[in-house]
Amino acid sequence: MPEATSLTAVQEENLKTAVEGTCELCQDYFPSLLLSIHLISRRPTKETKRDPSTGILVVCGLCHDHIHRLPVPVAKQRVLVRNRSFFVRQDIRKILGYVPRPYHPPDDINLYVIYEEYFGRGSTGSYRMSG
Repeated sequence: MPEATSLTAVQEENLKTAVEGTCELCQDYFPSLLLSIHLISRRPTKETKRDPSTGILVVCGLCHDHIHRLPVPVAKQRVLVRNRSFFVRQDIRKILGYVPRPYHPPDDINLYVIYEEYFGRGSTGSYRMSG
């Protein structure tokens, strides 16, 4: 029985394909049937509400048992999520329907303040000022 109950069977299969059949914990290849979706925490956090891909891992059955029985600390699980490649992260976000918030630049841009803030901090011999 899948642990991630809010995911459809198609989404689960697509997530397994997105990681190319590789367990995100042990990095071994497995057939799709032997991989499962692990929810890092059942409690929603600010990060998982904003980006649902940060709350799941695709792992093999053995690693899934280890995560629950040892248990593998949540901090280590979150490190695995942060270390995903850009393309895997992008694919997982697309599968889960993640839509980033639009960026709105500030209305009152003062280039003098930006220039002073960036270049005014370093000393004259600063490596930032050389070249």
